[in-house]
Amino acid sequence: MKQIRNKLWLLAFVILVSQPAFSQRKTRLSFTGSPSINWLSSDMQGVESGKTTIGFDYGINADFFFDEENRYAFATGLLINNVRGNLRYYDDAGEIRFAGEKFTSGSQFRYRLKYVEVPLTIKLQTSQFRRWAYWGQFGFSSYVNIMAKGDSDDGLLDKHNIHDEVSLFNLALNIGVGSNFDLGSNNAVTIGLIYKNGFLDVTSNEQFDDKTTLNSVVFKLGLIF
Repeated sequence: MKQIRNKLWLLAFVILVSQPAFSQRKTRLSFTGSPSINWLSSDMQGVESGKTTIGFDYGINADFFFDEENRYAFATGLLINNVRGNLRYYDDAGEIRFAGEKFTSGSQFRYRLKYVEVPLTIKLQTSQFRRWAYWGQFGFSSYVNIMAKGDSDDGLLDKHNIHDEVSLFNLALNIGVGSNFDLGSNNAVTIGLIYKNGFLDVTSNEQFDDKTTLNSVVFKLGLIF
């Protein structure tokens, strides 16, 4: 885990020092803090998805424009992503094994997960009209899990360490639209709506050979510098 954190700090440093390499093109940094709606979805009949949950992410974003009019950019960043999700497990044998404990069939578990997210998207942006510019983006988000805790509906687990039940990596489609409002002095407010559709199985329970994906709708809010 320490090696992973060191690599993530290195990535953040690379994003910041890459700006001189784009000196002939405009580079814009922004800080975002964004609420989200999240849910877990399984492809197995014995695993039932629970209700949607509220999450939050925050971090630094960087847009590297590669045209003279600053309308097309490679967008990336480094975000801390806090998400939750609920799953209910059923087994004909009547017993569920989870986080080293045994539960009855039909038990529900809440996942409390924290990821480091690195979005990798292409952003298209309109020219400014009455101080507003509109953008759309398409690409992917890569994730590394840095915290996994969980609860059970019977109270046996309460913010218990469940790292063994969660995969280390995740990858998701990242597609969104939004707008920027120019504040003057090269600053702007950005707002947007982003959908993230997970590709990989985020759980690793050996009792269930399913694929559970993490999906999110993010309400992006940020300040561009």
